[in-house]
Amino acid sequence: MKKLSFIFALLLAAFSVFAIGFGPWSDESKAAQGIKTLGDGVFFFEFEGDYELDKYLANGGAKSVDELSAFIEKSLKKGTWTSPKTKSMSDIKISLGDFGCASISASNSAECGGMIFGRNYDWNDCAIMIIHTKPNNGYESVSTCCLSHMGLGRDWKPANKFPADAAALGLIYVPMDGMNEKGLYIADLMAGDREATAQERGNTNVTTTDAIRLVLDKAATVDEAVTLLESHDMHSVIGAAHHFAISDNTGKSVVVEWADNKMYVTETKVLTNHYTADSPKKDTAADTVLGNSKLRFGILQETGENAQWSMNKDGVRDALKSVHGSQYSASGEELTVWSAVFEPNIRKITYYFRENYDKPMVVEF
Repeated sequence: MKKLSFIFALLLAAFSVFAIGFGPWSDESKAAQGIKTLGDGVFFFEFEGDYELDKYLANGGAKSVDELSAFIEKSLKKGTWTSPKTKSMSDIKISLGDFGCASISASNSAECGGMIFGRNYDWNDCAIMIIHTKPNNGYESVSTCCLSHMGLGRDWKPANKFPADAAALGLIYVPMDGMNEKGLYIADLMAGDREATAQERGNTNVTTTDAIRLVLDKAATVDEAVTLLESHDMHSVIGAAHHFAISDNTGKSVVVEWADNKMYVTETKVLTNHYTADSPKKDTAADTVLGNSKLRFGILQETGENAQWSMNKDGVRDALKSVHGSQYSASGEELTVWSAVFEPNIRKITYYFRENYDKPMVVEF
């Protein structure tokens, strides 16, 4: 993902008030206290129960980062998120090795079969949170977040006490990618220019990030995800254009993007950082982005075609490695903060952090 520097500083500041009077909190505090450190700048927590997504949408959603921040802060401060006393979600298994965004979709040539998806998240180096959620009224999923979008620095570490770690719970609403139990995969990428989406059709509002949470919780297929997005009014964060790579385990893979406040959907197995859907803006982006993005798109497209769109985990990893962020960063400050390979048939995600492709971390849920 090219420069995306929206910072949830307001939300972080709001959480500071939790140091006084957090009596209603119980299960939320357990979730915050349960944050685990998996490696250098890589963390994990899980939440089962109700983090009030349905209430958020019923109240109209949000048109901006500030409105989303206000909702999360209000709900958290009142301690209204709930979690059952008896955990029903299966234990997650985490296996550690030695410890411009891109997306690709293909058939999984490994014995497990099904589909396989890969994603690079290109950004300035940031701390990473992996989140395992099982909402009361939605699908179980694993998603990935960059903590800089909550105003938290690369050197952030959990205090393992409440309320110091309360801000991490808000990351549930700020995923950059993820996969749910039905095998639905979604990733956010920049579309290549500064056109802000601000739909005003009278529908419930969503921002770029909570739209990903909506899709992970409520959609089992690409078609369901597209219907959900079309039925909500999209508001992009930071005054920039975004698009989503969305794939499912049936083999359908699309780009969803917005141009002139209209949503466009086109099938594609590859996505980088220029307009790709069949819209008036197709194959455009800012001059400084377009050539770079098309180069990476072409590399991934050729890789997929050479493999006849049948790849295993290592093949997808190598494809992501071939377009990793630091070699294409104009400023020299960006890198691929994480690469992730998603295998829906076995509910498995293999992560590679900060372009270290020899040290995988595997999450199975």
